[in-house]
Amino acid sequence: MDVLGKIFGSTVDIMGKALNLRLNKHSFIASNLANMDTPGYKVKDLEFQKVLQQRLPDPSSKLSLRRTHPQHMPAQNLEKAYAAAQKNVVTGVYGKDEAGNDVLDIDLEMSKLAKNHLMYNATVQMLAKAFAGIKYAISEGGR
Repeated sequence: MDVLGKIFGSTVDIMGKALNLRLNKHSFIASNLANMDTPGYKVKDLEFQKVLQQRLPDPSSKLSLRRTHPQHMPAQNLEKAYAAAQKNVVTGVYGKDEAGNDVLDIDLEMSKLAKNHLMYNATVQMLAKAFAGIKYAISEGGR
């Protein structure tokens, strides 16, 4: 856990990591769109959802933390999942043309960009709510 995590708790740390992954994914998508006419360019994507799913423990295993929702990820796997997700760059995810170059599906890339943007903004809003709660607690509830 980094300094922010120690000061504000694991929620802020997790959201910070999620924002970093979303920013990296945005960079790959923007690069794909910018290079769509570049001969020999390999399409890239950051598929961190698959890595996170792979890092989830077997549902029958015992956890040291109590999960309040079945979709919540156990905290002990967070660092491993984050490190693995940052490295899970997939290249050449589309078909090939006659010259052997990757074919870019611009509609798919634009929809991935829009989805990533929405998820990024949702995470920023959750982070803002977390900081608002901290601010409220510091000011003693607005006394």
